[in-house]
Amino acid sequence: MTVARDFLNSLRTGLRHCDLHSTRVLIGVSGGADSVALLRGLLELRDEFSLTLHVGHLNHQLRGAASDADADWVRNLCESNSVPVTIGIGGLNLPQSGQGVEEAARDARHQFLNESAAQSGCQAIVTAHTADDQVETVLHHLFRGTGLSGLRGIPAIRSTASGIRLVRPMLSIRRELVETYLVKIAQTFCTDATNADTTLTRNWLRHKLLPDLNSQFGPHVSQSVLRLAEQAAEIEQTLTCLAERLLDQVLLDAQPDAVRLDTRPLADQPVHLVRELFRAIWQRQQWPRQAMGSTEWNRLAQVALDGGDANLPGQIRARQNPPGLMLVEKTNRQTAVRS
Repeated sequence: MTVARDFLNSLRTGLRHCDLHSTRVLIGVSGGADSVALLRGLLELRDEFSLTLHVGHLNHQLRGAASDADADWVRNLCESNSVPVTIGIGGLNLPQSGQGVEEAARDARHQFLNESAAQSGCQAIVTAHTADDQVETVLHHLFRGTGLSGLRGIPAIRSTASGIRLVRPMLSIRRELVETYLVKIAQTFCTDATNADTTLTRNWLRHKLLPDLNSQFGPHVSQSVLRLAEQAAEIEQTLTCLAERLLDQVLLDAQPDAVRLDTRPLADQPVHLVRELFRAIWQRQQWPRQAMGSTEWNRLAQVALDGGDANLPGQIRARQNPPGLMLVEKTNRQTAVRS
């Protein structure tokens, strides 16, 4: 079974890249082809990597009886393979900010998987994002307006706010191989009818834009986008390392609600590196970055290099405090400044 061997070899490579071994993992399984292939592949490789498996499935209740049927199908699949499963149930509360259904559903899944992993004692969450998902994500970021991190696309490894690792070992595997693998092992899966709805951005990219690009430029468009994502990730990693070193050089004091910098060494640094320094601060402080866009990062760099002050998302304020810069959470500003 060459196809099955090819899929398992690719998954094996992804697991090694993600350094996933000797651990308890929560697998996000929607019932679709990608996540079912991930589960079946991990069942084949769990002894080799000393993995303990647990499955998480969130029923968004967006498709009525069909959503319930998918949840029952996933439960039966897990029971037939003796894998414990946590089924979550909950609708979506779309915020007033205009967040779309796709984004809200993704955020709800991440929250559910993180909570389920913590409750079941899992050290890692594994999701079934493929190379095709990577291509679609990079294009989506590009059209929305993105920086270098957006061109990087989906990271193979990252840590959640609670410290649990989120890993994607299938990012080098094409969807075609996934589906062929399932056919070869005679494994069925669920089909979400909404995946054909091209009014949803992800589906439009998959079913409309990418076929048009392949028709216009040839069948290697996806591979070109994947190479761009790899190069962006390499460059971003280099910038992150440089920014971390620079931050260690200029950091005067850091508290949970305040950071004080000596900005004098920043005068000779390129602006893009100064922006990366502030991203590193937000990362270390675990301050919310979702609302921080290019305008906010540029404003911070301007304050650091030219003076002034700025009010930022997350109730954070930046202001010159010669010979440096203070970053303070607004709700704790007075206490932090006195310290």
